[in-house]
Amino acid sequence: MNILVILHIILSISTIALIFIQPSSGGLGSSNILSSTVPTRRGWDKIVFSLTVITLFVFLVSAIIQAVI
Repeated sequence: MNILVILHIILSISTIALIFIQPSSGGLGSSNILSSTVPTRRGWDKIVFSLTVITLFVFLVSAIIQAVI
């Protein structure tokens, strides 16, 4: 039980850190619906995004396990 709580704390702090590390999507011009350019994630941005998704998934699974136990 204590291991799940510690894991939950570590995952929550790392999720917050990964979200803050991600670059912003741009200025006012990037919110145009009619724009034909699609932003793609490359390099470090893609790695950080993937780590964020994985961390959130593990956080969700650990929360479900903690609620069941």
